[in-house]
Amino acid sequence: MNISKNTAAMINVVLLLPALLLCTAGVLFLTFGIEGANRFLEAVTATAVGRLLLSPGVVLGGPIVVVALNIWKVCHVSAERIDDELVIALSIKRIFGNLLCVGVGALLTILLLSYAFVENFRVVAR
Repeated sequence: MNISKNTAAMINVVLLLPALLLCTAGVLFLTFGIEGANRFLEAVTATAVGRLLLSPGVVLGGPIVVVALNIWKVCHVSAERIDDELVIALSIKRIFGNLLCVGVGALLTILLLSYAFVENFRVVAR
């Protein structure tokens, strides 16, 4: 499967866009108090397509898929036996676009998972 760089870039952007939209709206509202971000999210989720695009599977799955697809292109793991020792090497190619996608996808995934944990964390008294 050989796709062009522009097509791969567009796939990455489309997969990252719902998570980026949700995180940006949350930061705009919580940090800067911009009410328009919440109104925009309410308007988007009022439609069936908006509810599908901002569903948890799409919002969290998109960055995970982007990380997985780009890690595949960037990283190489090799193992060999030298003098009765097992040597495992990890090499990372310097492909800026793919590394940027891995970084943004990983950052969004960590941010969303951290928010989900903190939002649902409860201290139980014993």
